[in-house]
Amino acid sequence: CTMCYTITDKFQNSIVGAQRMMPWKIVKSIIDDAANEGVMCTSFSWRGESTMYRSKDENGNIVTFPDVLKYAVDKGILEVNSLTHGQLIDEEMAEAIVLAQPSWISFSIDGLEEEYNKIRTPANKLGTSYNAFERVVQSIKLINKYKSKHKLTRPQVRTNTIFPAIQKNPEEYKKFMESIGVDLITVNEIVD
Repeated sequence: CTMCYTITDKFQNSIVGAQRMMPWKIVKSIIDDAANEGVMCTSFSWRGESTMYRSKDENGNIVTFPDVLKYAVDKGILEVNSLTHGQLIDEEMAEAIVLAQPSWISFSIDGLEEEYNKIRTPANKLGTSYNAFERVVQSIKLINKYKSKHKLTRPQVRTNTIFPAIQKNPEEYKKFMESIGVDLITVNEIVD
């Protein structure tokens, strides 16, 4: 996203080496340690895009974001959740997320279509016909489709926004999010 500090040269130049994804072996070890210590909640990706996670296991198999969620749930961590911009969730990933059964997935949706697209259109999609808002709405609908298909109630779908993005129409934002199956809406002040 264009406003994210992780795309700045300063941040990118501070990353050491080519490894920009935490290796699966380390992720697994952290989850194992957390479960063994009785950690009740784990949040995956509170900066950066969680759905981009790809790594290889010890046998060379690809491990993805839904696999991380499932591993944490299977280890008995009570609340497993994540934050996403939601634009990369396709049919396959949506079903895998639902089947992993995390507690909730939080979608960053700053405003409705025009406002959201100004804030959340990826830098490499600016000036194209790409509609970031339509993509994230489709992702939420896919999550709900697979919850319904599998008769599951999790993950709960949450959206979060910054107040300036909805200040002209907070009720419209609320009604729209409820209409697409959002379970919880949170609004934050903007913090620089």
